[in-house]
This record gives sequence, structure tokens and C-alpha cells, in this order.
Amino acid sequence: MISELCDSDASRLISIIEEITAGGEDSKLVIQHHLPELLRISCRTLLRLRRSDIRFRESEWPWLSGAMPESLSMQDANKFLCACILEFRAGKTDVWDNTAFFTDEVLENPENLWRAILAHSQEGWADQFWEYHLHPEPAVHARLWDVAVLMVRYYRGDARQIWEGFFYNPREVFRRLHVLGIPRSSVCLVIGALKDQGYIKGVFDIVGDVVDSRVIARIACGEGSKITSYQAQHLARILCSQDPWLLDRPLYVLGMSYCAPGPRCPRCPARAGCVYAVSRNLGVNIGGLIYENLFGQKTVQKSLKNWL
Repeated sequence: MISELCDSDASRLISIIEEITAGGEDSKLVIQHHLPELLRISCRTLLRLRRSDIRFRESEWPWLSGAMPESLSMQDANKFLCACILEFRAGKTDVWDNTAFFTDEVLENPENLWRAILAHSQEGWADQFWEYHLHPEPAVHARLWDVAVLMVRYYRGDARQIWEGFFYNPREVFRRLHVLGIPRSSVCLVIGALKDQGYIKGVFDIVGDVVDSRVIARIACGEGSKITSYQAQHLARILCSQDPWLLDRPLYVLGMSYCAPGPRCPRCPARAGCVYAVSRNLGVNIGGLIYENLFGQKTVQKSLKNWL
């Protein structure tokens, strides 16, 4: 059944792209007509990967995975939050291992990680950038000290207080994380991890970082360079309104393994349902036109949900 649906979507996607290409001056009208179907194909492609391949399902999250929510310690909750903050555009740096070494070996697993960070002065913490090797960017290293101040002020240094009692309210958890001054993508990473491990439930956004944005833009629009983080999250809500977070893991794995700035389309498992890959194989480029229909005209953007 999955293979039949894949073949059906692949053939239909080729047909739609060929029709758009042949539309000439009317190509924008052709796109408007077919856009809902294009988006449904994109959604099915990503969800099919999630169902059929273990790599595209929920991630393992250090310090959360395997722990019952009621038994999670303050130390592990704080280490998890710290690593999520450091994950922000860290590139190839393994922030999870770095966080484990820093908290367990350097600080000797303090009961309250954030108070241990505040044992440094702000200037002293900045001076430890090269010593601790927590993140390749000094600004992200420095941000941990600012977060520590707010964690102690608002949550007594206990990350569990951010989400405990809000099991069915991820939007409130978002608000409680947002006051810490961390980037939206990091907030979404925290909430998604909590969702994956059963600490909270409910609908929430993809992370929407540069990897997510590039991949979702190529699959759904055929254009991977123009889309912003906000647009990527908005597009994910349209594709998968029941829970955009379901798309995050497939987007991340595709982006890290196949859909880099220089994409490896022939090896990508999503190529048959990807507007970018199919267009490239046909020798055409319709990404700009689809992008304009999605984000360039407010009247079109507002009507998308009515089409799906």
C-alpha cells in the first residue's frame, strides 16, 4: 500500500510540474489550482518516511529518554535544557557530549546547574569560553550565563518547573521558556523533545532552523534559499495541521543526510515526492513561482487552509 501510494504521488507530481511548465503566461493560475494537491503530496511524503523508516521517527533525547516524567531529577532536567540551548546552530559540535562532560566532570554534577554557572561573574564566565568548549560561538556561550540568571529568578534553578503542570498546554510551556531569552528555534526544540518523550502533549511547531527551512522549502516549493524560519513554521502548519512537529524529525534527517546546501537528490528517499528533485530531474525550475504563490500574495496565503 505504501509503495502504491508512493508511485501514485510520484506520477501525479511529475504530471503537475509538467502542466505548470507548459502553462506559459498562465502558469501562475495553474499553480494556484494545483497548489493544495502539491502540499498534500509533500505532507504524505514526509509522514510516509516517518512511518516506514526508524531513522525518521522520534529522536533519542539524553537525560529524558527512558525516564518517567515523575522520576526525572532536577540535575537531568537542567542538563537537558542546557544542551538544547547550546544546540543552537552548533554545526558539527557535539553539544550533548560537551554538556555531559561540563556538568559531570568540570562542575561535578551540581544539584543546581544554573547556580553553579552563576558562581562565575559574567566576565569570568565569558573568559571560560576556550576552557569549557561548550559551543563554537562566544555569544551562545555567553547566553548561558544570562539564562542562568533568569532560571534562578523565575524557576529556582529547576527546569522541571517550566513544564510540570502544563501537560496539555505546550503554548504555555513556550511562553515560560520564551522569558529566558533563548531563540525560538531552541524553544521549539525543547518542546518537541518533551512531546517525543511524553512529558507534554498537544500540537506544536517544527524547530524551523536553517536545516528545516531549507528542506521543507525544497520539498514543498522547489525553492530552498528564500524561505525564512517563520515561513517554514507557517508552511509546516499548513502541511500537517494535526501536529506540525510530526514533520520535524524527517526534515532534520533529510537535511543532515541528503538535503545539504549541495543536495544529493539521486540518493534521497524523499526524491519522488519532492518538488525540487522532480523539477531538477525534468530540467525545469518552478520554485520561484510556487514560493510567490505561497508567500508573495497575502490573499493566496490566507486562503491556503481553505484549500486543504
